[in-house]
Amino acid sequence: MAENGLETVSNNDWPPKVDTPVYSPPKSRRRGVLTVVLVLLAAFVLLGPVRNYYVQWSAAQKGAAAFQAKDYAEAFRQWKVMADAGNIDAQNNIGLMYWTGQGVARNDALAVDLWHKTAEAGNVKGATGLAQAYYDGRGIAQDYVLAFNWARKAAEKGEASSQYLLGVLYSQGQGLPRSDEQAVYWWRKAADQGHAEAAFVVGRAYYLGQGIEKDDQLAVTWVRKAVDKGEPNAQSLLGTFYSLGHGVGQDDRLAFEWWMKAAAAGVPEAQYSVANAYELGKGVGKDDAQSFGWLVKAAEQGNVPAQSALAYAYATGRGVSKSDAKAASWWMKAASRGDASAQGNLGVAYWTGAGLTQSDVDAVSWWLKAAKQGDVSAELYLGGAYAQGRGTAKDNKSAEFWLLKAAKAGNAEAELNLGKLYYTGISGEPNYPEAAKWFSKAAGHGNIEARTFLEMMKEKGQFDSKTL
Repeated sequence: MAENGLETVSNNDWPPKVDTPVYSPPKSRRRGVLTVVLVLLAAFVLLGPVRNYYVQWSAAQKGAAAFQAKDYAEAFRQWKVMADAGNIDAQNNIGLMYWTGQGVARNDALAVDLWHKTAEAGNVKGATGLAQAYYDGRGIAQDYVLAFNWARKAAEKGEASSQYLLGVLYSQGQGLPRSDEQAVYWWRKAADQGHAEAAFVVGRAYYLGQGIEKDDQLAVTWVRKAVDKGEPNAQSLLGTFYSLGHGVGQDDRLAFEWWMKAAAAGVPEAQYSVANAYELGKGVGKDDAQSFGWLVKAAEQGNVPAQSALAYAYATGRGVSKSDAKAASWWMKAASRGDASAQGNLGVAYWTGAGLTQSDVDAVSWWLKAAKQGDVSAELYLGGAYAQGRGTAKDNKSAEFWLLKAAKAGNAEAELNLGKLYYTGISGEPNYPEAAKWFSKAAGHGNIEARTFLEMMKEKGQFDSKTL
């Protein structure tokens, strides 16, 4: 198969079974009358098949030339002649052109029909295409079990793309029990055949220690193999290696260069990394406008951290005119995808009415989602809401629960508020030792108000250093 995914169309799917699609007429030799008659009869009998063979050989050459010239409509027309005559390679190619809409209107169902025909005939490329269709649910109902079955048939015969897909199915646990070890096993087989995406995921597996022992050096080795083939996700990961100094020497400049290559190819994670580099001035000059531009590209592709960062840029006016409404809109997108930071910030927007209709209830709802994910700021805000009875019923025990979580994480404001809660009394009875303990912690973190409370407690005889 060529790099574009199309089969190299040959004449090897019909007689004569030869490597070179050339018809050579018999050479002239002096023979007897009987020999001449036999040759004439043979020519008469074979004229139809030879003509058909020549037509298909010509279509193969014209189709290949048209494809190289990027005249996909002509390539489709020529290869369709061969496909209709039963050439399996051509049928696979036509299926791929229907699948991609290259040279013909996209038609997933026709692609699947062709691949099903060739797969049933035992062709590994057809089985691979069919497996992909079942995996994507395009042109046929999604069915991970059938995707696995067809991918396995082709993978066991050495088809690299099916080996890669089989690894994906194992890594996701789709159609079979999840197994990171099996995923790496099949990816390695595909990677050994030069499959770029497989080389990338093998490198990523070594980096994460998924299905194989973690090894940064081997991670770099495999990622570089993929990079050498122009795999953009591998370029992005290589940038991360340089940024963190994992498996290579730390180098912000090289990190930025590899991220930029991948970002230009449309990898959203790389676009987000480029935006961060411009924001921080790491590996490139600091430039808030450039940072904003790359955040937009990544966010519009659905990158959740970029969506949250883009919201923050709008909220603060960094690299763009300040807009609370646009900030709230992007926070909503990221929060709905489960980003805890965005959920916390969206809660603040609802609490203050910044960019959307003010709602204490909605604020508490989003803070609860974020707090359950361990977001410290959301734990602080939620504790405060319970203590005040805003957006929810007043509940000092719940306030204590969430403030304790934030305070134990070292949040000085949570320490201060927890001290206040104990000072006034959770159940009506002040707890001065606990109040003094948390005021002291907050004061130790530089909180001036906590120091004021401690001085007041000392003046009133409520402070006993022995209880701290």
